[in-house]
Amino acid sequence: MFKKPVRVKSNNLVKGSERKNVKDLFCKKFHNFPENEVNNLLNNKKEALNCIKLVTHDNETLQVYCLQKQPVFFIVKDVLIPTIFLLWKFADLIPCITVHSQVMTYIKSGADLMIPGLVTPPAQSGLPKYGNISRDSLVYINLTTNKAAVAVGSACLSSFDMERAGGKGKCVTVHHFYGDSLCGVDGYSVTSIPSLGPPEWLVLKNYDSDFPALGGSQSMKMNQAEDLSNKEVSVASTNDVCLTVEQQETDDVSCMEKSDINMDELLYRCFLSSIKYSKTITLPILTSNFYKLQMLPSCPPGVMLDIKKTSYKKLKTFLDEMCKEGLITIKEIKKGVEAITNINKEHPKFNEFYLEPNLRPRSNSTEETNKNKTTVTESYLITENVLPLFQPDGYRKGDLVEGSNIRKIITSYIKNNNCQVADNGRLVRPNTEALRKICKTENSVTWEEMFEKVCDSMKNCFKVNVGNDEVINKGKVSPIVMNVSMRSGNKKVTIIDNLEAFGINIGDFAKECQHGVAASTSITPKPPGKKYDQLLVQGNQVIFVYNLLTEKYKIPKKYIQGLEKAPKKKK
Repeated sequence: MFKKPVRVKSNNLVKGSERKNVKDLFCKKFHNFPENEVNNLLNNKKEALNCIKLVTHDNETLQVYCLQKQPVFFIVKDVLIPTIFLLWKFADLIPCITVHSQVMTYIKSGADLMIPGLVTPPAQSGLPKYGNISRDSLVYINLTTNKAAVAVGSACLSSFDMERAGGKGKCVTVHHFYGDSLCGVDGYSVTSIPSLGPPEWLVLKNYDSDFPALGGSQSMKMNQAEDLSNKEVSVASTNDVCLTVEQQETDDVSCMEKSDINMDELLYRCFLSSIKYSKTITLPILTSNFYKLQMLPSCPPGVMLDIKKTSYKKLKTFLDEMCKEGLITIKEIKKGVEAITNINKEHPKFNEFYLEPNLRPRSNSTEETNKNKTTVTESYLITENVLPLFQPDGYRKGDLVEGSNIRKIITSYIKNNNCQVADNGRLVRPNTEALRKICKTENSVTWEEMFEKVCDSMKNCFKVNVGNDEVINKGKVSPIVMNVSMRSGNKKVTIIDNLEAFGINIGDFAKECQHGVAASTSITPKPPGKKYDQLLVQGNQVIFVYNLLTEKYKIPKKYIQGLEKAPKKKK
């Protein structure tokens, strides 16, 4: 539901009179939830409750309720669904299902949860294999390593039906997962998943039952050791409390010292540090971007620059002063839009300013590169026809094989079955039934023809890795295409297709284009004949988009088309 970007229709603060209706709706859905917890959650007027109306990529309108800028539940077709953030606090709100961490790769790709992906308690535990779930009831998904919720959905089958399904079929329709568009809706902050430990039934509880061979005496020793460790934990926890109090006092003192910082001096220091030591600054740069992307990251650790607390009050006033001093040159590129076009590196103040290497702004380019590095691997899915060729290497039907590995596996199969022509090493004779089905001939073929016929008998797909995230797309690789067209008023626009195929959040990309070139953008959900949403940027912005894709998102250049549409340089 939230895998693709959503459009915010409105964001309004819920009034006190409306909170009661929201509370009643919540209590009606979760009638077993303690009333005092509901009051603490929804009747606390100190915490802002917002109602955001969203439009999904399927043009479905829904309401999301956020507490302190964090989504807690949303309503779709009069059904109230809790978010993972609410379930981190109240895990008993709805039943849970446990999966291995690898299953989340498929859920993040847009797949629903299948029965083979479930991890069930052993029969010796005495727990029901598939819990006590009714059909169409809400459930959340957690991992074997952490019982915190990572996804929320509706059960397609009851627990009884899951047992009768024989380990096949879909069991949960996923509505929302960690990292989707709902998590950071309207620019709200996204917190990391808390570490709550594995589910209780995965933790060993009793040595006598889990390890009967140890015997009673060993169990008694273990119990004594456990009692001793409990006492040590008690002492340690007391010491931790004392340390926490001392640490809090130290932090309070440091905060008082930081409050005495001269904001004018800090502003001047951050400015000079940015123009002299920043490794990511490129000219021209919009003044607003210079402040957000260069000056703020140049602040010393633990200190926050606030332009309103300086004597200048506004960024424009300060930069105009720096321009008068001759440190920078500012030009108005559009009405009301200014950019720094030059830095005077011969200025005495530029040369006199010095910071120790450990105090200089650190470039996160390496970290960002690893985080956003995109790799595209063209792969193939094993089908029934080619399965006999891959079975000796342990592959099954539906497994993913990279293109580079296919040659090795086919070569090994041909040599093991003596299919290579003895007189001519360049030819292969389809001696086996599997090769004859693939080649559809008994005559000899070249090695390249054999590889092509095997690949043609398989299903194309490609795997996109963005940092630690992995997205698998069916079909051949669709490159990112940039086109420039004319609209009403003889105005040029840049149209970008297939961004989402490479794991790029089109909403975030649109905002980067807005800030980078000071141009408006719009997103068209799946235009006719297109598989993904389409981004439109005002003006011919081909060069900016190309640089953004290659430098920040690290998209390989061979998967980007349309650079020739860039504006020609004037002679």
